[in-house]
Order: sequence, then structure tokens, then C-alpha cells
Amino acid sequence: MNMMLRTIALLALAYLVLVAAVATAAPAKVEVVINGNTEQVTAIERHGISYLSFSELAELIEGTLDWQTVGHTVSFTAPSARLRFLIGSPWVTLNDSVYNLTHAVELVDGKLFVPAETFTPVLNIITPQQTSWTDVRGNPRLQIDDGPYNVTDLVVSAKANGLLLEILLTTTLKYDAFLSDGNYLNVSIRDGVLNRNRILSRRDKRWMYDLNAHQVAGAAQISIRLRDTIQEWHHRVLYDPPRIQISVVDKSYADSLPAPVDSQPNVGPDDKIDVIVIDPGHGGKQYGAIGPGGTREKDIALEIAQRLARLIRKDRQFKVIMTRDRDETVSLEQRAKVANDAGCDLFISIHANSSPKRSVRGWNVFFLAPARNDSARAVAQFENSAFLREQGELPAETEPSTDDEGRSLFDDPILGILNEMIMTEFQTESHDFAMMCDKSFRRGIRTTARGVDQAGFFVLNRVYAPSVLVETGFISNRDEERLLKTAEYQQAVADALYDSIQRFKEKYERYAEETVGGM
Repeated sequence: MNMMLRTIALLALAYLVLVAAVATAAPAKVEVVINGNTEQVTAIERHGISYLSFSELAELIEGTLDWQTVGHTVSFTAPSARLRFLIGSPWVTLNDSVYNLTHAVELVDGKLFVPAETFTPVLNIITPQQTSWTDVRGNPRLQIDDGPYNVTDLVVSAKANGLLLEILLTTTLKYDAFLSDGNYLNVSIRDGVLNRNRILSRRDKRWMYDLNAHQVAGAAQISIRLRDTIQEWHHRVLYDPPRIQISVVDKSYADSLPAPVDSQPNVGPDDKIDVIVIDPGHGGKQYGAIGPGGTREKDIALEIAQRLARLIRKDRQFKVIMTRDRDETVSLEQRAKVANDAGCDLFISIHANSSPKRSVRGWNVFFLAPARNDSARAVAQFENSAFLREQGELPAETEPSTDDEGRSLFDDPILGILNEMIMTEFQTESHDFAMMCDKSFRRGIRTTARGVDQAGFFVLNRVYAPSVLVETGFISNRDEERLLKTAEYQQAVADALYDSIQRFKEKYERYAEETVGGM
């Protein structure tokens, strides 16, 4: 009897081994052809289904995998897509949509494997190219190429003052944009060939009721029915990279912008430089940068601002207003409102810089204009992160990143459109004041001079007056952190700014008098 049981057990074990061997064949390599270049990724067969190693494929399509909980949840991030996998489940989340792959994703030898055939439509959304999976007579192949598409994607971004829509192209194409009944925004792109699946995947119920994409002879058509009534909108084509950009203006924001001042030169409504607004950066829950010794940017900014305010108040020819005079949270909206309501003639925002490279040091003076270099973009990116957190667009622990084209998230096209008047109206005077600050800093502060630069700071692009943002030093540098804490250095910065204010007042009030006298 025992012999019979042993025999049955051995036969059962042999059967299970055979089934396992059939269910999971030995790993093999599958050709992946990307724009004519042939690569190889590991493939296995599971229950008669071909699986590909997405861990290897992710590198080829220029994305990154993040194993939040090893062996359980995996995220994939690409420039325009985010995927979330659950090991052992066929359901995947792509951006805001859920897809059923029919077959569960698997974890094999520490790598993520996906069912090749049913995952291909998802790949068509992740990549701007055309993706196809073939398995002819046991010769499987994944092909990713540019295909026929020249209208590859639709990117929708909610901004503080409207909605930005970008239709991504592979080459510059002519187009027509128009509104139709039902609050439809329509774009007809001549000679356009749509990546329809990818574009339709961008339907977002937060901003739109409906999204349609049609391919017709000689043109591609995209129609978006937006939730909010379209009152004001702008469109243009950009060339590097090629894309059609449409901004739908939030009129409630646009109507709140201050009206332009007709008087010239731009020195305030009474041709006097007498109202100075000082803006200590961050405050309250917003610490700003923190030095290696624990020094907080918000504290340094407030100390310098208070010293500057005391200097200005002693000189009775000025009125000084501070956006905050204690450690409290003040939104960037409130800061701009304080300045505009006061009819300020100069707006000075005070900060301390930070860099991952601890050796970087020195001061900078910025004025509002499109950033010209990566360093200026990085500073704007960090300072603007507070704005996104206020708006709930960025988690408190997350640092801002870049968009699909590698630009800072804060080089915001719709903000540029709405604030173009302010930027051009006071750009000359802001640059001039920045140069005066630079000269005073070089004479009075014995640290590294990083000079004058320009960037798109949110706190400046809502203030209707000449404005600068001063980075007084790198709090991330141990030596400069100690220096920034000293009363001597804080006073030197305040003295340099005060000297610049006086020279700006003298120049522009004299200019105004000469202009009036010559009329």
C-alpha cells in the first residue's frame, strides 16, 4: 500500500514538473526594432502567452521604473506618460485611465514581464511612434518606428489663469483653429496624420466633456468640448519642438490684472519713486531652502528685509511696505496684491539660493524675462515651487521638474501671454534697477558676484512695477550659510539695496522732470 502511494506521489510530482515546463519555457531573446535599430529583450512564454521583459524595454523607450514596494507595485515614468502596475494583476493605470491587459503582469527573476500582444496598444500611447507586435511561425518581433504619424500627442495643462493645450507635431504644419456650437474648440491640421489612440487617451473629465480625433483626406481634426465656457483664447505655432499651442484664458484672472499706466517713463502714477515694497521670500509653512547647519531661507530673508526697511524708514522721502513682517505664510497672490494695491514704484523680493553642489556660492540679481540659461531656470524652478504647492499642483515633498520639452515647468506659455504687457512695460526699468543693485553689491559685498540674470518668477510677473528678485547667497554652502547668519553681512546686503534704491530714484525722477520740461 505504501509502495502504491509512493508511486502515485511520484507520478503526481512528475506531472506538475511537466506542466510547469510547458507553462514557462526557458527565457529567450526577442527582436525589438526601434526606428531601424535592432535591440533584444528577454522573452518568456507563460501559459501559451508571450511575455516581454518590460524592465529591459523601459530603458529602450527612455523611461524609468520605480519599485515602490519590491515585488508588489511598479511605476513607469516617461516624458508624457505614467504607468502603474500591480504584480499578478492584469489591470494597469496609464495616466488617469485604467486598461485591462487580459493577462496578469509577472515578476520573474527580479524583472517585470508584460503580455506582449495585449500590452502593445498601451505602448502606442506611451511612445509617440507606431508600435506593432508580430509572431509569425514562432518568430516574435516588436517594432517601434516613426510610422506615418506627424500629429503625435495632445498635452493639456491646467494653469492658475487658464488652460494650456499643446498639439505635438513631428514637423511644422499649417492649421486652422475655430470655435463651434456646444463650446467645442476645433483644430484642423493640413496634411496631418493622427496618432489617434494616443490623443484620445488624453481625455480628461476634469477639463473636458468630450474629445474627438478624426482622420480625413488631407487633414487631421481634433475637437475638444471644454467644460468652462470659452470667452478668450489665443493660438500660435511654435517651432522648436514643433507644436500648436492654444491658451484658453480664465477671464476671472485676466480681469483682475491691473490696467496699464499711460504715463512715461514708467516710474509710478505720480512720476515719483517713493513707494517701496519689500518681499521677504517664503515664510510660515514655507521654509524655503535649508542649509547644512539647519539655517532656513525664510529667516534670513526676513532679517535682511527688516534691516532694509529700517534704512528706508529713516529716509523720510520713501514709504516702505513689507509683504510680511513676521514668520507667517503669505501666498504669492497676496504678495502681488500688496504691491499693486499700494501702487508701488519698486518691488524687491529677497531670497537665499541653494544648489545640490555644496561648493557653489555667490549672489545673484534677477529681473523678469524668459530665462536665458539652465542656472537661471533652476533658480526660478525652485522659488516657483512654492506657488505650485499653494495651488495644490505639487505635493509638499516633491521638487518641481521639467516638461516634455525639457523646459522648466515655470516657463509657462499661458502666463507669458497674459503677463506680456507687464513684462514689456517694466522690463527696461527692472533690468536697469538690477544693474544698479549689481554695481552696489560689487562695491559693498566681498563675496562671489554671479551678476544679473533673467528668469520667469511667479512673484514678479504679477507685480505692475519695476521688480527684482535678489538671491543673497547660497545657503547650501556651509561658509555662505554662516555668512548669511551674521549681522554684518545682512546689513551689507541691506545697505547695497538701499543705495540702489536711491540711485534709481534719482535717475528716473530726473528723467521724468526732463521729459515733462521738454514737452
